[in-house]
Amino acid sequence: MKKLHLAIFISALFVFLSSIQTNAQITFQVGAGLGYSVPTGDYGGSTIDFYNGTKYGMESGFNFHGKARVGLLFINAFGEVGYTTFSGSGESAPGQGSVDLSNKIFSIKVGPEFPLSIPLSPITPYIQGFVSLNTISGTVEFKGISAVPTGKYDIASATRVGLGAGVGVMFSLGGIKLDANIQYHLMNIAGKEYKIETLTSHERLDNYTNLNDDKDPAAGTTTDHFISDSRGISALEFKLSVMFGL
Repeated sequence: MKKLHLAIFISALFVFLSSIQTNAQITFQVGAGLGYSVPTGDYGGSTIDFYNGTKYGMESGFNFHGKARVGLLFINAFGEVGYTTFSGSGESAPGQGSVDLSNKIFSIKVGPEFPLSIPLSPITPYIQGFVSLNTISGTVEFKGISAVPTGKYDIASATRVGLGAGVGVMFSLGGIKLDANIQYHLMNIAGKEYKIETLTSHERLDNYTNLNDDKDPAAGTTTDHFISDSRGISALEFKLSVMFGL
C-alpha cells in the first residue's frame, strides 16, 4: 500500500513539474480579426442629442484589428491595433432637418492578460486590462437646418488616452487558436478638452466639427455655446480573432 501511495505521489509530482515547465515557456502568437462595436453612455444617443451637445449620436459599427500576444509563466502581455467605424443618422429636432454622422477611430492597446488554464482542455478563458491611445476623426452633414449651413464637413482629428478591460476564450484548433473576446473600452479617460479649431466661418458649426468632449466654459451665454457637460466616449467591443503561434 505504501508503494502504491508513493507511486501516486511521484506521478502527481511529475505531472505538476511538467505543467510548471510548460507554463514557463515563452510563447508568441500573432493574428487578426473583426468584430462589432456598440456605443455606450454619452457616445450613443440620437442625432437630436448630438445637435443639442449632450451626446454623440452614434450607432453600432464594425471593427478590424491585428493582435499579438506574448506568454511568460502564468501571465500574457498583448497588444492590439484596431480601426473602428461608427455612424448615426436622423433629425436635428423632432420633425426638423437631417444630420448624418460618421466617426473613425484608430486605437492602439497594450496590457496584461491572465489565462485561466483548464487541464486537458482545448479551451482557455482569460481576463485582461489595457490602456489605449485613440485617434478620432469623422464627418458631419447637415441639411435643412436654419441654425447651421447645409453641407458636409470634416471633424477635426483628436487623440485621447483610454482605459478598458475584457474577458475572452481561446479555442485551440491544431496549429491555430480562435480567440473570442468582449471588451469595454472608455476611449477618453484622459485628454478631454473643449477646443474650437476654426474649420468653417460659422461659430455654432465649429462646435460640431471638433470633438469637444469637455464642457464649454461659456456654455449657456449664447445659442452658439451649448455643450454644458463633459462627455464620455465608450463602447462594448465584440471581437473574433484567428491567432497563429510563432
